[in-house]
Amino acid sequence: MQPKAWKRCVWLVAALLGAPVPAQAQVAGGAPAAGPATGPATAPASKAAAFQYRVAMDDPERHEFALELGFSDIPGNSVDLQLPKWNPGAYRLTEAHRNLRGVVVETPAGKPVPVVKVDEITWRVSHAGQPFRVKYRVYRGSYNGIAGAYLDDEFGFWNGVYLFLYAVGHKDRPIDLKIEDAPGQGAQVITALPRSGSSKSYRAANYDVLVDSPVHAGKVDLIPFAVGKTKFRVAMAGIGNYSEKKIIADLTKIAQATFAVFGDGPDAVPFDDYTFIYHLRPGNRAGLEHLNSTVIGAEPFVFSEPEGYRNLLRLSAHELFHAWNVKRIRPTVLGPFAYEREVHTSMLWFSEGFTRYYGWVLLARAGISDEADALSYLAETIRKLQESPGRKTMTVEQASWETWLKPEDAGNSYVDYYGKGMLIAAVLDLEIRRISGGQRSVDTVMRELWARHLRLGTGLGPAELEQIFVAQGGAAGTEISDLFRRYVHGFDEIDYNRHLGLAGYRVEQSQGESGGDIEATITERPGDLAAVLDLVRADGPAEKAGLSNGDVLVAIDGLKVTARDAPKQIKAMAGGSKHTFTLLRGPRMLTKTVVPVTAAVTQYKVSSLASVSYEQKLTRQAWLGFVAQTAAAPGSNDQLREAALRLFTTDPTVVEDAAPTTTPASGAKGKKTKKAKKPAKAK
Repeated sequence: MQPKAWKRCVWLVAALLGAPVPAQAQVAGGAPAAGPATGPATAPASKAAAFQYRVAMDDPERHEFALELGFSDIPGNSVDLQLPKWNPGAYRLTEAHRNLRGVVVETPAGKPVPVVKVDEITWRVSHAGQPFRVKYRVYRGSYNGIAGAYLDDEFGFWNGVYLFLYAVGHKDRPIDLKIEDAPGQGAQVITALPRSGSSKSYRAANYDVLVDSPVHAGKVDLIPFAVGKTKFRVAMAGIGNYSEKKIIADLTKIAQATFAVFGDGPDAVPFDDYTFIYHLRPGNRAGLEHLNSTVIGAEPFVFSEPEGYRNLLRLSAHELFHAWNVKRIRPTVLGPFAYEREVHTSMLWFSEGFTRYYGWVLLARAGISDEADALSYLAETIRKLQESPGRKTMTVEQASWETWLKPEDAGNSYVDYYGKGMLIAAVLDLEIRRISGGQRSVDTVMRELWARHLRLGTGLGPAELEQIFVAQGGAAGTEISDLFRRYVHGFDEIDYNRHLGLAGYRVEQSQGESGGDIEATITERPGDLAAVLDLVRADGPAEKAGLSNGDVLVAIDGLKVTARDAPKQIKAMAGGSKHTFTLLRGPRMLTKTVVPVTAAVTQYKVSSLASVSYEQKLTRQAWLGFVAQTAAAPGSNDQLREAALRLFTTDPTVVEDAAPTTTPASGAKGKKTKKAKKPAKAK
């Protein structure tokens, strides 16, 4: 069938059925679909001579990195050198300055140059306009996860903010990095930075790129693969029961599904290569995004545990998606970075919450999670939010802002912007699909944001972000504004059944096994198994009896308890009975009478409606890729509708519609811009 004839057929069938017209046949206003505008994504690097940075790991048993930094062509008589206070993506202070020692500054000929420490992160060098080099050592003796730095005789690893000083006012200068003495036999240096000259040298376009490119130096299992023209590397550091073939297959599916969100064209991917670094260590379960790489912690033998492995893949998809959302599509304050202070934003519910959403959605669309797995994860996310008292006292915007230093009683007063942000993403996705008849979605919002980044290369604020969502609603944009008012700016409970019902789903609640409950969370004190009241719920039996956060529970009804047996004893209590709790509060021993309630664990389940309409079926497949099994009405033989359905479900993972571009307030047309430059390829 000729293309024009096919389109006419689709229009006819759609008109007969009242179904949405395919995106390639129509866009808003009937205008032809246009690809995203392109333009420079980053400012060009400085043409001044590169600073010279050198890292040596010749004394790994002492856990000390040896640093030498060479600076030149800095005008004036003095310059401040600073060590960052925080690591982008990990919103907490590092206190890295306490491990930097032995700062010496000298000329290239070895003559001393005056240096004085001004404050905890700043050293002032009086260089009199001459080149100088700075030598110091950095102690990193405790492995504190994938966001930190560590050195021993097995490997060296660092996020650059823990090691590298920068010259204030000159962070745009390029940097040549030389890495020497990687520990361990057969060690390799793994980083997303491109090589520069020798095998030990790398080039960063500026300081931001340097510290956004972590380095692992040690023995790894290196697994290369490609998705189209984009090269990927997986570096497995540690022993694990992974299958290289399966890792490649699964990450390939995730990358393909991610590329499709952003149009799957030549401008969809912002990098030529991408590096996954996995630290296989017991207790490791976190990840941190970087410009074109990520470091992910994983349990060594999680690969044979189906749900554990899916969680690892969700995290991998999450960190890969961050290469677009937060590394490039970002709040204005997150780049160029201010490293000398905390940087607050109210938009982490979007930057992190929507990224978690896509970590979930992408596994479904890629066929890695089946429907039962996907719905189970969604139900668990709902459960965690509904059991969080903080959802009633703090908005996701405020939680984003306060992430640097959460309240001491965070369990009672703080809401998780990751989880609630994911659920808000699902709501907006389904509602935009409903409003637009399936022609727009959160995918098209992300494309609009991506086109904006390619066009402008700048961050955006919360008002502009909301307006882009509202624009996707078209004439019904006020409905999107109302969702923002209720769920983003306010405290309204999410109407799960209303929104999930658009895809033929519902949330079911049931009561599990019941028992005594004092509404307090008990944790184990390290070293002695003591039972610590980590979180006493507001207005619960424990609080009413006078128990407080931080109390150490010594005995119940005269019997000594530990963190392991106290919950069992509490669960065995009858509701309304009285019990004596002996506890330590600081140096004081107190006795309180607690009256437990009978409580049952509320279980949440997301399931399909008994009867799913064709519209719900189409939405479900376009949203998650799942096909609802719908029985035809008695005596029905609607061949025309079934033919139309096949037309609309050919490839549900690809949205052909180009995102509408937000028109500037002046109504002026945007200038034609050049294609965004991609980071240099790492070798």
